[in-house]
This record gives sequence, structure tokens and C-alpha cells, in this order.
Amino acid sequence: MDIYDYAELKGLSPNRLMDFSSDTNPLGPSNKAKHAIRKKVKHLGHPPDRRTRYLKRLICATENIDEKNIIIGPDPLYTVSVLLKTACPKTALIPSPISDAYRKLLKDHNVKVKPFYLNVDKGFAFEAERFIKKMEGADCILLPNPHDMLGTCLPADVFRPIIAQASAMNKLLVIDEAKRDFADTPSPVREIARSGRSIILRTFSDFHALSGFSLGYAIGSGKLAQDIRGHLGRFPVNPLAEAAAVASLRDKGYRERTLAYIREEKRFIKNSFAGSDRIQCIDTPCSFLLLKPGEKIPGLRDAFLQRRIIVVDFTDKKGSQYIRFPVKKHSWNARFIRALKNISGVDKPCTK
Repeated sequence: MDIYDYAELKGLSPNRLMDFSSDTNPLGPSNKAKHAIRKKVKHLGHPPDRRTRYLKRLICATENIDEKNIIIGPDPLYTVSVLLKTACPKTALIPSPISDAYRKLLKDHNVKVKPFYLNVDKGFAFEAERFIKKMEGADCILLPNPHDMLGTCLPADVFRPIIAQASAMNKLLVIDEAKRDFADTPSPVREIARSGRSIILRTFSDFHALSGFSLGYAIGSGKLAQDIRGHLGRFPVNPLAEAAAVASLRDKGYRERTLAYIREEKRFIKNSFAGSDRIQCIDTPCSFLLLKPGEKIPGLRDAFLQRRIIVVDFTDKKGSQYIRFPVKKHSWNARFIRALKNISGVDKPCTK
């Protein structure tokens, strides 16, 4: 559900809708990022730096990689779209449940989805050996880490055999780390930089709350990075976006404040459903929780939309329903809780 499409359909201002389909940092952009934007506005008469050298050098120094291994460009989904257009895979292996965004992207490129069902009985555990066997029957592998629907994270040692096998089979492996900053999970950057056709994608849209700039970057081997640059064409990064990204990456206090706020709000949300036998609240390493109704709620998304709230839900292999609850500002979280309790029939008052 696109917030602008729905707002236009209903004749509403987007500001009157509550979007719980995104994981944007509830604190908004870093104050230092906003200050950097204000300063950079004075220099908009200058053309953008085609090499985005300041941002690129900062990331390279942080990750200890060479500039040839990094591409500054659009958000991950656009980069994946370019990769699918150039590689022309017929099938893609991706852990299930699959987000609406990825499902639509693959459908638009006529790529058949080969879902890899995670082990529900073990808390959606990722079984690496079984996944590696499934890789042989797919043309490309899309691996969100943390998982964009579940928040589950893979340890670094799990990635090594996957990357090695992808290289041995000459398969395109895309690791989407859009949620990584919330979970601070280890990243196989060095293995990817030495690999053949594997790439890591990151964004400034979620943790850094810079969605309006649609800015991201990719890390891969020198040859793959060069190929992607050629297919992306000239992609000048907005100078305001580069200034904001650099300032946000350098703002260590911003990270601490964000994680502290999310912990506090998660505590409030979990307390709100404590003792309820109709809603199970499941924490994740990321900025969202999963809510599992005791009984499936038909028409859930429409019921929330009637309250001007956009939500995402999904079902597992066994048919159980889950609702993604990304942490937002406190007033929004409280309203979400009230709405869900009303929809599901839970009458327990929510107090902090």
C-alpha cells in the first residue's frame, strides 16, 4: 500500500495517515544531518560531486575496503532491479515470508520466486545446509539480513559457505542489509569484496531516516562493482543527500539515542499485550516486533485502513498470521495498540 496512492484515493492528506509499513527511524533524521543540509543549501549553485568522494571515503575507512569495491547510488530495490534487468535470471531463491516489495519487483521482471521456508517450529530458524542445497536450482539468490519481515539475523560463519558456494556455481548473490543498523549484526564485507558475483546492499532510508533522498550504496568485488556502475549510468548524488549521510554516519550519539528509544517503546508495547491470550508479542533484533493473533483476523489490513493506519501482515507456512509492528513515535504506537485491541477484541487498557 503506497501512502500517497491511498491518500489520493481517499482524498486525504498523507499527513493524516499513519504508515506502519516502513521501518523509518522514529526519531527522524539526525540533528547533525539536518544541520549539514542547512549548511549545504548555501552551496547548491555548485554541481554535485560525481564521485561522492567524501561519503565513499568515510564508508571505505569504516569497512576497511577499497574505493573500487563500493558504489554510491540509489536505494537497494532500484539496484536489485538493475541487476535483474542485466542478469536476466529466471528464478530467484529468497527466504520466506517474502515482503510485498520484493514479490512485486520479481514479478515485474518475470522472475519466478523459489521461496525458502524458514523453520517455524524453531522460531523461523535459518537452516544453512538446506539453503545451500536449494541454491543449485535457482539463477540468483536474494538474502535479506536481517530478514526484512522477521528481523532474524544470520551469524557471519553462516555466510562463508553460502558466499563460497555462490561463487563456485557462478550465481548472483544479493545480501540486503537495509535493517542492519538496527540490529548491528556482523556483515561479511571482506568475503563479499573478494567474491565473484556477490554483493551487499545498504540504505540511508531506514535507520538514518533519509527516505526522501533514496540514497544507498553497494559493496562487491571490483569487477562486479564496475559492471553495476556501467548499468546504473550517470547517477549524480544530491549534494544535500551526501552531506546528510556523512553527518549521520558520524553522529554516534544519534545511534545510541535511537536504540535506547526503541528499547523503551518495545517495553511499552510488550507490556500492553502482557497477559493477553489473543495477541502474542514477539521481539526481534530489529526496530519492529511481530504480533501473532491467537486466531486469524480476516480483513486485517482493511480494518486498520478504516482507522487510517497502514499495516503489513503475513502468514507462515502453517497458516498462522503475523502483524509487523515497527516502532514509531509513542502516540502512534499507542494508537496502533488501541486499534488492534479493538479489531481483535482485546479489551485490556494500554498503560505505560
